[in-house]
Amino acid sequence: MAHRDLHRFNRWAAGYDRHWMQRIIFEPVQRTTLALAESQLARPATILDVGCGTGRLLRSAAIRFPEANLTGVDAAIEMVNQARAATPGPNITFRQATAEDLPFADDSFTMVFSTLTFHHWGDQRRGIAEIARVLAPGGRWLVADFFATGLFRRVRRILRLRQFPERSTLDPMLSSAGLSIVEGRRVPGFGGQLGVLAIAARPAS
Repeated sequence: MAHRDLHRFNRWAAGYDRHWMQRIIFEPVQRTTLALAESQLARPATILDVGCGTGRLLRSAAIRFPEANLTGVDAAIEMVNQARAATPGPNITFRQATAEDLPFADDSFTMVFSTLTFHHWGDQRRGIAEIARVLAPGGRWLVADFFATGLFRRVRRILRLRQFPERSTLDPMLSSAGLSIVEGRRVPGFGGQLGVLAIAARPAS
């Protein structure tokens, strides 16, 4: 994450859960993500949220998947502090970390979330490789973001918004890490530009 983004998210942390984007953008994204996650894996044992913010998605996931152990990481320490303060219970933990350097052992998680964070990653290839490393065989990575199609693809190229992926660039990055897209869903209300992808880890041997 760029330094200016990190500074901004630290500054926003205290009021982040009251921001208008929660209702308009983040809540529909999280509902779609959790519904797709449940259809992919009914009982994930361990869940990681990369770019967890204040922990809202993990708190909802704890209700949906009550037997899971959940972990959230965020690059912004103030987001982590807010998540810890707002999230009681021993089965959800939070720590500061980036997608490109996840402090976990190989094959640690059966499910990984990253919602509207991928475009903030400073090194998307390295982040994908880290997700692949910590994702257990047969696991799923649920990634939600603006995926450039149609008019947005042309706008992306004109404005050089390279951080927002096109499938033509995303698929090879996933393949090189041993990952593949198995299902996708559109988030209602965003003209098809905002979607959630279910990405599979290598199969169990």
